[in-house]
Amino acid sequence: MVATSRVQRYTDETIKLEDLTARAATILGKRPFPWQLEVAAAVLKGEDVILDVGTGSGKTLCFCLPLLKDEKDISLIVSPLTALMIDQTKSAPIRTIAVCKETMQSLGPEKIYEVILEGQFRQVIVSPEIATSPEFRHKVLSKPEFYSNLRVVCIDEAHCISLWGGNFRLEYGTLGMLRGRIPVKVPFIVASATLPLHILADIRQQLHLSDNARTVSVTNARPNVALSVRPMKHSEESKADLAFVLPTHVARSSDIPVQLVYCNTRLACEDVVDSIRSWLPTTIPPECIAFYHARIGEKRKREIERTLLEGEIRIVACTDAVGMGCDMRNIERVVLWGMPPSFCALVQRAGQAARDMTRLGEAVLIVPKKTLSGGVTEDDVVHTVGQIVLEAPFTGTEEEVPEGTALGDGREIVLVEEGGIRVGHAVEEDIVSLVKVTKGKGKDKDSSGQIHSLEAQTLTEFIITSNCRRKVWDKFFGNGKKRVSIN
Repeated sequence: MVATSRVQRYTDETIKLEDLTARAATILGKRPFPWQLEVAAAVLKGEDVILDVGTGSGKTLCFCLPLLKDEKDISLIVSPLTALMIDQTKSAPIRTIAVCKETMQSLGPEKIYEVILEGQFRQVIVSPEIATSPEFRHKVLSKPEFYSNLRVVCIDEAHCISLWGGNFRLEYGTLGMLRGRIPVKVPFIVASATLPLHILADIRQQLHLSDNARTVSVTNARPNVALSVRPMKHSEESKADLAFVLPTHVARSSDIPVQLVYCNTRLACEDVVDSIRSWLPTTIPPECIAFYHARIGEKRKREIERTLLEGEIRIVACTDAVGMGCDMRNIERVVLWGMPPSFCALVQRAGQAARDMTRLGEAVLIVPKKTLSGGVTEDDVVHTVGQIVLEAPFTGTEEEVPEGTALGDGREIVLVEEGGIRVGHAVEEDIVSLVKVTKGKGKDKDSSGQIHSLEAQTLTEFIITSNCRRKVWDKFFGNGKKRVSIN
């Protein structure tokens, strides 16, 4: 598609940050920080931006600010999970629509495409599957009503692109094709709270970011979350080391702290719930303990999110499908059951505790005794990353199946395209190649081996250190050189 844009590129002289600040106060009800204005100015000048900011720092305001100069400007935001999309839509200060399975079913795709092209919404939030689908390209991206007003493309939770980023999503790796489907002048914002150098290098390559992309970094330190590591004293199968999630002499569900227990597989989530429910006294309904993963269905996911927020559900055993980026501010404790696939994954999971920075929370990592004494090996990293790779395809295909696609009997995806039906086994092929990468084979052997070594070293240091674990966290992300957000 050869596309041109009507959006104006500004200069430092024509941006007038004081006017942008005043507009933000009037329209958004917030006065932006200097770093948020820096992001907006870069976008208005047509520069790609790497937004490396911690949870709760004000990342999403950066998606809105560049739109305030011209009331016709719109943004396209790619988001990994339906829950996150809906959460962002509800909290957005300007007109925003989520294009996902739920809205497709309630409004119908044609109606959604119609209101987008009419310019009724300033922000359009889509899943990676829909953003790169043939239908969305034909019905939205290729239409001048849309692309001529497109100010910026925002890739939220950009760490999902990388195997080692935490919350890995296979479909995020296809987002580079968006560069060829929009006007060349339209800049990208890639945003995440966890962007160490090796993850950022992966993102740069896959999204074709410009060499002169502006980097804006704000610390992701979480001083309000206590970090600890516990060795397993019982067999993993018994789950007995999780007994502490229930207070001694618990009598009512309200006595149980609101908690997330992260597991690497769906089966482990269900086993954890069975165990915790078996320990409950008869005075507490078992429904206050629930599991959450990609296969439970959208209706059940929304129900769990709502009842967890309301305090009806007290403990959720979950995969990374829960919570990513969602503003769940009542989580008191996060438990990581077993070794996470990377240090970024550890931080992403731990960061769900006490997202309200005025409250205290804790994150507890539970590992086998041999890990506490001997540390994490590269083979351990390969194993856990491999688990996430094998889980990830189902998350994508079952969370969001874009119009024009259907699921086959196996893992293949059936693509309904012009001129017929093509059965693609690209997902299988991608899994095979990704597993090779996790094992350090093929052309990526050297780079993946170096990353495995770095991840193993950092996880080991975090687990066995006799010093403050925050130092390991801060060193890995270079927090000492970043700005501190004051919220």
